[in-house]
Amino acid sequence: MKNIFHIGYHKTASTWFQKRFYPFVKNISNVDRDDIKRHFYFREPVSFSINNDLVFCDEELSGNIHNAGLSGFIQNNIANEISQFSNPKVIIFIRNQYDIIISSYLQYIKEGGTYSLRKYLYHNDFKRPHRSPLFSFNHFDYNTIIETYIDLIGKENIYVYLYEDFIKDQKNFILEFNKDHNFDIDTSLIDFSKNNFSYSYLSYYMARIFNRFTRKDVLYKHYLFHIPLFYEYSREVYSRIRLLEINKSSFLNTKLRSEIKSFYADSNNLLKKNLSLDIDKYNYPT
Repeated sequence: MKNIFHIGYHKTASTWFQKRFYPFVKNISNVDRDDIKRHFYFREPVSFSINNDLVFCDEELSGNIHNAGLSGFIQNNIANEISQFSNPKVIIFIRNQYDIIISSYLQYIKEGGTYSLRKYLYHNDFKRPHRSPLFSFNHFDYNTIIETYIDLIGKENIYVYLYEDFIKDQKNFILEFNKDHNFDIDTSLIDFSKNNFSYSYLSYYMARIFNRFTRKDVLYKHYLFHIPLFYEYSREVYSRIRLLEINKSSFLNTKLRSEIKSFYADSNNLLKKNLSLDIDKYNYPT
């Protein structure tokens, strides 16, 4: 029996796999996300089925985009715990850091954030950022978490995929993905439609203004006072605005792009060397 852990990252179609793929694979048991949370995050006793191969799919297993897994402690603790399962296999989807950083920021706005991109990324008003749930560039240093799992369970048990390959040709990607893991699923019944709405420029600016009237989930923000249910109603409005679709690359000026490249180039080059990942075709920072 295998224990398969699909650990994210965030913003790499994890929700699609949770809702549209794993529940329909015939020869596995898809572990309920509530049980994953109870076991790994809340430290509660959970009994998992042993009749089939198990799939644990939750992007929080790689940490959270808004707190970097609390300086990596969450990821390392979870990695050690995963290594204690029998026959563990780990699936990791990675994404170009230029793109995933902007997607993380827009998710922050969706969840009630109010600050600019640069303030969200650098939060210079915190002198000891390790004490607070804040964004960290370290979270998207993919090579570090991959090396952690290689050391714990062996390179042969790690499967790293490029999110861009999945988006480019979803159907053929899934055919190869099924072969890698021997998944039994009728691919003709898979729903490949998009399931997350994207902000337009108009909804983005509206959200940054109106999020000041809701506390919501994110802690690093400014708000005036909390209006119950205002967030829920306003988010429904934003989801319907399609005027002026966002071009994510426009958020990155030359200086910020250079800073991102400087931070990730060495790590990404190690990915290319050690795992033979063709990340250059998607312009990862190297």
